[in-house]
Amino acid sequence: MAVTTLDPNTALIVVDLQKGVVTRQTAPYSPAAVVAKTAELARAFRAHKLPVVLVHVTGGAPGYFIRHFSVAALFRIAESLRASGREWPENATYNGGFFDKAMALCESMSKPVIAAISGTCLAGGFEFALSCDLRIAEDGDYLIGLPEATLGLLPGAGGTQRLPRIIGMPAALMHILMGVPLTPRQAETKGLVHETVSGKALDRAMEIARHLSSHTPESLAYIKRLVRNATETPLEQGLALERNLFLKLCITEPALARMRSYEQKNITSPSQSVLVEQGAMTND
Repeated sequence: MAVTTLDPNTALIVVDLQKGVVTRQTAPYSPAAVVAKTAELARAFRAHKLPVVLVHVTGGAPGYFIRHFSVAALFRIAESLRASGREWPENATYNGGFFDKAMALCESMSKPVIAAISGTCLAGGFEFALSCDLRIAEDGDYLIGLPEATLGLLPGAGGTQRLPRIIGMPAALMHILMGVPLTPRQAETKGLVHETVSGKALDRAMEIARHLSSHTPESLAYIKRLVRNATETPLEQGLALERNLFLKLCITEPALARMRSYEQKNITSPSQSVLVEQGAMTND
C-alpha cells in the first residue's frame, strides 16, 4: 500500500491491488482482493494522523479495476448450498462479511474516498466502487455495471440498495433489470460514475485529491456526513444538523482565518466572488 504526502497536512493512500498480499494471484483481481486489503487500509488510517487522508482504489491488473466474483466458484458454492437443503427466508438475519466491512469503511470514514476506475468494473467490483464517494473512470474498451440478471441472479453486495440512492430508483431499476453493462462514457452519462476522462483515471483522481486537500479536514468530514445521510434523514432533522455543524465550523480558527483573508482581499467583481483553483475544477 503506497502512501504519498501531498503537502504537510495531507497523506494520500493508494490501494493498489497488484501489490502486497495479492501478488500471488494470476487472475484479474476480484472482490476478495479488496477484502484482503481492508485490514491493511484500516491500519494505514490509524498510522497516518495527518488532518487529511485521501484514498484512491485503483486496479491491480491491466484492463481491470476489480473483477466480478468468480462465476465458477459461485456455481460450486451454490451447488453445495442446495445439496445441504438450507433455505433463506426473506426475514433471515443479515450478517455482513469482510467485503461488506470494506465497503462500510469507505462510506463511514470521515475522509473522501475516490475510486480511480482503470478497467473492467462489473458486479461486485462495481458494487465496491459504489461505496466510494467519487468515481473517476478512464475512457477505454471495457464495461461498468451490474450484469447479474443475465445469470438469473441479482446484485448481492449492495447494488440494489446503493445504485438507487446514487442515480435514482427509475434509472437504477432500468440498469439492473436489463443487466447490460455500460461503456465508461455511457456510465458517465447515466450517472454511474462522476467523470470519464480521456487520460489516466488516477491522474484525474490525484488532481481532485489535491484540490480537496486545500479544504479543511473538518469541512470535508461534515460535508460527507451530511450528504451521505441526507436521503435517510428526515428533512427537519437534517436541516437542524446542517445549521449546527455550519455554526460549529464558523468559530473554528481555520475558518476564521480563511474568512478574514477573503475579507481583506476586498473582492468586488461578481466573477471572482469565490476564489477556486480552476485547474482542479475542469475535466480533460
